Amino acid sequence: MSTLVPSLDEIGLQPLFLDLQIETNQVDESPRALSADLQIRVDAAIKGSADAAVRETTGSTLEQIIRLLDWLRLIDSNLRRLDTLRESLSLLELVHLEARSLVEYIQVQAIEMTSSDEVLREVLDGIAYSITHDLRRIFEGELMGPIAEQSTPVVYGKIVHAQGLLNNCLQQSIITLVQLFDPALDGSKLFNDSEERLEQSLLLCGDLLALIRSVRGVQCRPSQDAINALLGQIVRFRDGSMQYLMYRDWKGYEKLAEEITESIEHDSDPEPLLKQFHCFLETLFAHVRMRAVLTNMAVPSTTEIREEIATDERAIAA
Repeated sequence: MSTLVPSLDEIGLQPLFLDLQIETNQVDESPRALSADLQIRVDAAIKGSADAAVRETTGSTLEQIIRLLDWLRLIDSNLRRLDTLRESLSLLELVHLEARSLVEYIQVQAIEMTSSDEVLREVLDGIAYSITHDLRRIFEGELMGPIAEQSTPVVYGKIVHAQGLLNNCLQQSIITLVQLFDPALDGSKLFNDSEERLEQSLLLCGDLLALIRSVRGVQCRPSQDAINALLGQIVRFRDGSMQYLMYRDWKGYEKLAEEITESIEHDSDPEPLLKQFHCFLETLFAHVRMRAVLTNMAVPSTTEIREEIATDERAIAA
């Protein structure tokens, strides 16, 4: 089986690892993350703010995020050719460096926001958090070490996953930021990926439902096996489907997940936290269910879920 050499450590990491002039031309010539008409609408929405500092910060943040999305689009197009995997790894490192610079910029600007811009400050803080979260997950986890020395299928899979994770994170960031200034703008129209978002939303609904049922199962019939299974499910959701939630919900999920884990590990009574977690998951499910891409889909309501779970519990008790 073929391998990729040399290792990433041997490829000069820093913007010199590729001829950036050539890559910049490729990005400029490829389709942009936003279509021209949507870019006009976004620009008009931002310019509608009376605060010059808000316009500058928001405009610069969006410009940098769109630039990162353009790089990711180039990686996606390169993935159709296996002989570009090493180039894609280098492009991911470039995205890593530019994304870290974006986070630093956002953090500085968020601190300087006045009290009248509290909502914008919270959105910027959320964007910085979500980008940092995914950068650590990718570059301090899956892409650590001599990735380029691994087999071609392994490298390909890791690049696909990293590109998809970052793309989803950055698109959500743009949607949340733009809708501050143009609430009527349908987020699904910003990016031509409605089919992919439908699949993600359906997967998210399914995983949330499974979690809700598992939590309820532990509450009704606590056992060590059920608790261990729930803990594993909580971790798998955090490392998987959580990426399809709006990033503002990530902190809440991770906080409750950590508290439940610590409570169980220290032999404390997890029931109060499980009750809180159950309510949190139902709220998340209700929000996901209202997404535009699920409008014509047969997704059960939280009331129907409660009735179904109650029916199952009565059947087991009988």
